[in-house]
Amino acid sequence: MIAMTDTEIFNLLDTSLIGRLAMADVQGRPYVIPLPFCRIERILYLRVPLTGRKGGILEVNNQVCFEIDVFTDQLDDYASVLVEGRLVEVQDLAEKAFIRVVNDGKYATLRHAWRPGHGRRTALEDLPSRKIINASISGRKMTPREIPVPATLMGQRTESTK
Repeated sequence: MIAMTDTEIFNLLDTSLIGRLAMADVQGRPYVIPLPFCRIERILYLRVPLTGRKGGILEVNNQVCFEIDVFTDQLDDYASVLVEGRLVEVQDLAEKAFIRVVNDGKYATLRHAWRPGHGRRTALEDLPSRKIINASISGRKMTPREIPVPATLMGQRTESTK
């Protein structure tokens, strides 16, 4: 595996729709959930309410790892990015407003303006916005070629999406 450049890492983060948030409870039992996300500079932002199993875990252990990956149809090339740090609440309303703008822009572009639940609006003070801080960000890829980005993310249709 080959280390990815920051440019490749940020490109992959910006073109990925879903990542996986990994956490562990106090007994060390792992738990992983898929989530949409956005990036602002070197910080990942997630909408994570502290409900259910994830809420119970994150209230006692906010150390997390967030992973995204991409691969070719034949699995002959692939890449992944890991963001490891602490998941903390975003309380500042101006920061939440900016997160909303960036997140809406990312998903409007990648989903071609289609969004399930479109039209719903949660008040900024009620948004369960969180960010990964004190993060180490790393990326690895299989080959020195440009990392593969699925055609569906780039606005093209593949045979499986026609």
